[in-house]
Amino acid sequence: RELKIFRLPDLCCITSRYGRVDRKANNSRIKIEIDFAQSIHRECPDLTSFQYRILNALQALGRNENDFNWTIRPAIVYLTEDFVDRCYGYLRPKRNPRSIHELTFEIGAGNYLAFSEDELLQCLKQDARFVVDGDHPVNADLQFPENERTEPTEREREKLAGSFRWASVPWLRNLLCS
Repeated sequence: RELKIFRLPDLCCITSRYGRVDRKANNSRIKIEIDFAQSIHRECPDLTSFQYRILNALQALGRNENDFNWTIRPAIVYLTEDFVDRCYGYLRPKRNPRSIHELTFEIGAGNYLAFSEDELLQCLKQDARFVVDGDHPVNADLQFPENERTEPTEREREKLAGSFRWASVPWLRNLLCS
């Protein structure tokens, strides 16, 4: 009897080929997504949902907002020291713990957040001004240490009031700043 030996292809070779094909397919899908969102963006440049779709697709391709020809450039918020200070200003007068989602909604309202809630949580955990209970953005609560909670100054109130989209209502702005 003759024994036939079949050589199986190398698993690493198959996964690398599949990965290349998968990346090409994903890139082509992403480019189709950009083309579709671009056509809508040209017709209705005020629709932020399509601006955000374009930004997400650009980020998936490893590009940034400067690689696209915008009709109206979207407002983008990055995880900077200024954003963390705005979080501090928002939480300072609060008594109850707040969630990461509430923080991003209130402070980053109307803007594209160029970071995830998980990245924000890790950044706030490293800042000594915040007390963070929880390891995941869904169940993490943020608050101030009890001994550091004080009333905000007039300048902080104005800065805090300016960060909210509903603060453009005059009577509400006067209420916040008084």
